[in-house]
Amino acid sequence: MNYLIPLIESIEISIYYTIKISIIVLITMFLVNYIMNTGIMAKLSYHLSPIMKKLKINPISASSILACFFSPTVGYSILAEGLRERKITEKELIGTSLANSFPSVLSHIFTFFIPVVIPILGFTGVVFVLIRLGVAFTKTIIGLIYLSLHSKRDYSEILDIKNMDRKENLRKSFKRTLKFAKRLIPTMFFMMALVIYLSKIGVFNYIEKFVKPITDLLHLNPNVGILALTEIVNVQAAIVMAGGLLKENILTSKEVIIGLIIGNVLTFSTRYVKHSLPLHISLFGSRLGTKIVMINAIFTLILDIFVIIGLLLV
Repeated sequence: MNYLIPLIESIEISIYYTIKISIIVLITMFLVNYIMNTGIMAKLSYHLSPIMKKLKINPISASSILACFFSPTVGYSILAEGLRERKITEKELIGTSLANSFPSVLSHIFTFFIPVVIPILGFTGVVFVLIRLGVAFTKTIIGLIYLSLHSKRDYSEILDIKNMDRKENLRKSFKRTLKFAKRLIPTMFFMMALVIYLSKIGVFNYIEKFVKPITDLLHLNPNVGILALTEIVNVQAAIVMAGGLLKENILTSKEVIIGLIIGNVLTFSTRYVKHSLPLHISLFGSRLGTKIVMINAIFTLILDIFVIIGLLLV
């Protein structure tokens, strides 16, 4: 078999696809960064404050939830300060960490899912984003219910939440977009070329043999397993690969979503260890920080499994 011609064709297709999608992604990324820097999420927090007041939960919890709409780090820092000053109990802290899920994911959606996932995956990306939002929203509702049972303090005031810096907005947005582009474009080009090339020379047919026993149990295309395994290595690479699999009609929209969620389940432990655990331990100590991370991880895992089962039954 001639491997050179498929390679050249794959590179040509990948160049075209990367240029086309990168323009959309980077323009969207710049606009989102610019809007975020105007303090729109802080304004959203302000308008939601009356709702938080009616819930009559600990003011520290309310402030943390509102702050997470524009900065999860700020939101959790508020909790850490409140814990040090003994203004919030451990139970309230755990409930608030769950309630912070939706605002935290919403802020991440504006910086990753909308500018990256949706342009690459199209309508499939929209559905995937809605599922991630749904899981996070469910965790938030669970957290608020838990807080209503364990937070006995009446709401008094919301801590002052400052808007994000609006100065030099254009420069900051451009700089952040450029930094992101340096990571995304090489990954997009390489993964797209790789997916198309491997598809053309039939490598996926060989890999299928290794994941087929598992995917057969779930009545899934074996390439769903390949996508999930890719997400373990790199989330962005998995998104780009998903775009390639859709483009080549190797996977359907439903199969891509299932693959990405299975990948999320497979990587949940390593993801929390790499990102969430260091922050939470630094803020709350090793015992409480680990406890908070594990509770959030377990709830996410359970909800993701329910979503996967639901999609398989549809």
